[in-house]
Amino acid sequence: MNWWDDEPEFDEYTLNDYETPPEAIVLDGPVRAVSKRGPIGTEWWGRQWVAAMERLGVTGRLERGKRYARNGAVLSLEIGHGLSFARVQGSYGYAYRTAVELKTFSDQEWTRALAALSEQAIYAARLLAGEMPADIEAVFQSVGLSLFPRSLKDILFECSCPDWGDPCKHAAAVYYLLAEQMDADPFILFHLRGRTREQVLAALRSHRSSAANGEVLPETAEAPSLDADLAAFWSGPTHHLIRAVPLIPDAFPLLRQLGQPPGNAASALQELYNEMSVEAFRWLGLDDNGE
Repeated sequence: MNWWDDEPEFDEYTLNDYETPPEAIVLDGPVRAVSKRGPIGTEWWGRQWVAAMERLGVTGRLERGKRYARNGAVLSLEIGHGLSFARVQGSYGYAYRTAVELKTFSDQEWTRALAALSEQAIYAARLLAGEMPADIEAVFQSVGLSLFPRSLKDILFECSCPDWGDPCKHAAAVYYLLAEQMDADPFILFHLRGRTREQVLAALRSHRSSAANGEVLPETAEAPSLDADLAAFWSGPTHHLIRAVPLIPDAFPLLRQLGQPPGNAASALQELYNEMSVEAFRWLGLDDNGE
């Protein structure tokens, strides 16, 4: 299950040799899930973290870890770059050394992602204000990345227990607890992918400062044409980003090109677009004709 070529496989020897890295977020235990029944991961980020395993067909194997996540079996939890390490109490009294490893982004991948984020003023502003927009995943997907695991090559479960399950219940408990940590602080996803919150925010400030000084930021992905994938536009999210809209509406060309939305949404959207345009003109000191 090793998913990189230039590093040794993460195995039991590495588990035994583990030392807390300087960037690790250390949670003293026992660490218990807040959720007492039902699903674990109730906010958008936690739900997406668990749903990622469902897309990979691993959810059934995770279920047995819920009891361990809830009853305090996880004695300690450390979250570093690409690796979450825990000591988990087994049913026979042994404390196993357990890890969930997520592939980190390379420096080049982070450069692309941060450039794309800095180009989107609303995302950069919210991140710099300490908020993580739920749809920020679309920006990462626009440069060919994802914050969540997309394949079994992205993630690795390891445990010193004799259970050959993948993941075993001890590793599953750690995965669920990570979902709750993301509920509380979604910046942990950045951390697992190789950058601390502070590193990301510092890079964004640098990008925005360069833009303010007239430097040209590197291009990331071109915006798609409006006729791209129209069939899926009304039915679900897309990773494509609309980077510009007309200042003065011309019979709402966006709606005309996208086609008729479902239900009675067209009239509501037309009214909303009109109000947005009028407000934009007012804010810019223009009349309704944009003059």
